[in-house]
Amino acid sequence: MPSDSLPSCLGARSPRKRLPKRTERGVTPAPAAAQRLRELYHASIIRNTRLLHEVGKIQAALQAAGIPAIPLKGACLAESVYGNIALRPMGDVDLWIRRDQIAAAHQVMQTLGYVSRSKTRRPQALQDALGGETQMFKADAPMVELHWNVFPGEWLRHTTQIDEQVIWQRTVPFHGETIRQLAPEDAIIHLCVHLAVNHQMSQTGLRTLLDLDFARRKWVIDWGTVAQRARAWRVSCAAWLVLQALAELFGDPDHRLPLPDLAPSPWRRSVLRRFVSTRAIMAGLELSSGPRRFLYLLALVDRPADAILLLWRALFPDHLWLTLRYGLQDAAPWRIWLQRLWHPLRVVLKRAI
Repeated sequence: MPSDSLPSCLGARSPRKRLPKRTERGVTPAPAAAQRLRELYHASIIRNTRLLHEVGKIQAALQAAGIPAIPLKGACLAESVYGNIALRPMGDVDLWIRRDQIAAAHQVMQTLGYVSRSKTRRPQALQDALGGETQMFKADAPMVELHWNVFPGEWLRHTTQIDEQVIWQRTVPFHGETIRQLAPEDAIIHLCVHLAVNHQMSQTGLRTLLDLDFARRKWVIDWGTVAQRARAWRVSCAAWLVLQALAELFGDPDHRLPLPDLAPSPWRRSVLRRFVSTRAIMAGLELSSGPRRFLYLLALVDRPADAILLLWRALFPDHLWLTLRYGLQDAAPWRIWLQRLWHPLRVVLKRAI
């Protein structure tokens, strides 16, 4: 939804401006605002219907090839949580595939007209070996991301301990037994980690918090299990940060959110507050680049020892990551050592890994 669509439609440009009339059913927008909301609603129906139609074609092709695929985030939440596909904006499609079937899934996607592309900083060879993500593109179709790792990224690889095989086994029916989705507790943690770690509370922050608000109202969630798994996986700090923002923005009157069980030390909370606040999220927080991003990610690590490891690997990556990142799989040893010396300087000078 465009940034000016909802607040401006409701006539809330200025605190002094008269607020829309409130009825027992909620806010009654001005006629122009109501028309704009109808246009946005109908556009969302059209866009998401097309997207989910394409998802259906992909799922059918994968099933025909004997490849189960679990939809993640919007492709699942629009139906299972919101109950109305028009209410959940979607830009791409995320599907979780077993690692031993990811190559076959690539072939299926190619038969449907999709081609893979990778970013310069994340070559496909690196994604195939460690990143766990392939972006697939086709004209007039949404981007499709195939994941063999449901919790991807270097932060998670070096600082957490997550058994994804168990998560797969815990999945529950979505559309019958043929299509499944994450168990509610796993889905809650996945949304929290995706926002806190992969997006650094930026970009789609408000949308993910709204996802969580709808999810907790729709699903039966064992919040004690959420806290226990988050601690065991070493993502309790990330889960606390997101659920605390959820409570501050959307409330927690019954105190069901396991904030006390997840909360880091007062010192850690104070540090994280320097990076993230609900006010900053509402204002469009941007932490996705620069040195502040890395400092924030260090502060988010559950265990200090893992934070030290993360810092060390950022400057001195392991051999496999280094060779795949810079395309040195067949390079001479001296070339690899030269790159190893250059990499920490590059991190400092370009402020990017």
